[in-house]
Amino acid sequence: MISTASSNFFSKRFFSLSKTAAKSGCSIVQPVHHTETYRKRLLSDRNDLLKLEDNDIKSHRYKPLDVRSDRLINHYYNSVQPDLMLMAYEHESEIVPGVQKVEVDNLANPYHINISRTKVYGKTAPYLDRHPINPMNIPELLDVNVICMANQIRDNKYGYITAKAILQQITNNKPQTLRVKHASPKSGLRYGNQIGGHVNLKGFDKSQFLLTLNEIVLPKNEEFKGLLEHQVDHNGALILSLSDEDTANFPEVFANRDLWSDVYGLVVNIRTTSQDPAYAKMLVSGLGFPFHTTKPVKEFKRV
Repeated sequence: MISTASSNFFSKRFFSLSKTAAKSGCSIVQPVHHTETYRKRLLSDRNDLLKLEDNDIKSHRYKPLDVRSDRLINHYYNSVQPDLMLMAYEHESEIVPGVQKVEVDNLANPYHINISRTKVYGKTAPYLDRHPINPMNIPELLDVNVICMANQIRDNKYGYITAKAILQQITNNKPQTLRVKHASPKSGLRYGNQIGGHVNLKGFDKSQFLLTLNEIVLPKNEEFKGLLEHQVDHNGALILSLSDEDTANFPEVFANRDLWSDVYGLVVNIRTTSQDPAYAKMLVSGLGFPFHTTKPVKEFKRV
């Protein structure tokens, strides 16, 4: 048995000794602080329903999965896109630059010699650079903008409500309010007045609108012979104006025609990724829209 005196002797710390056992322990490793928190409640079995996908019927965030087949997009990828690649592809083609901005010398005109100009007048390029068609640059549809403006807004200031209701029924989308940007004394409208609505369609709603327009609305118009050549601009967009009778031919409006007091026309802007009017016509005609002309087509001149 060790005495009390000997135990007190060994309990003291002798730093002068060279033995490792007699020295105090120290560490040169930096302490590790775990800042990551773990939510253990999510690891339990009772919260398995929170881990389900939104399209699972057992999830509390259940949202049905869209399984509708887009006939227009399927037709584009199966038929139109390969045909565009075959007809528009050119070997060893180069980028054709558009019309560049030409600066005009203001001092060249004798009437402008003593007149100070704050800016240089010139011509802005109306055409974009034409890039050659390749497998990564095939023209396709971007979106469809539909605008509905109320006629005779001075007589019926609430006509914009009817115009927005027509857009919502036809496009199945909530329309945005269309306001006056430039006031005109003749029209009697002020800046900011509501005159109608506009909708930007993408995805399935875009395809459904174009199919309804091409297969139901336009064929009912006996005077419609086809789209005109000048309706496609140099940026690859097709601008189509529909009359009041054309709007009334939409199934959503035609089924309940008596409920609509007024029906207004539409302005449809079909935007594509095409950089040339010829390619835009090929794309739109491949989707089923016919073109009609009474004289030879005059292509745009390029510089």
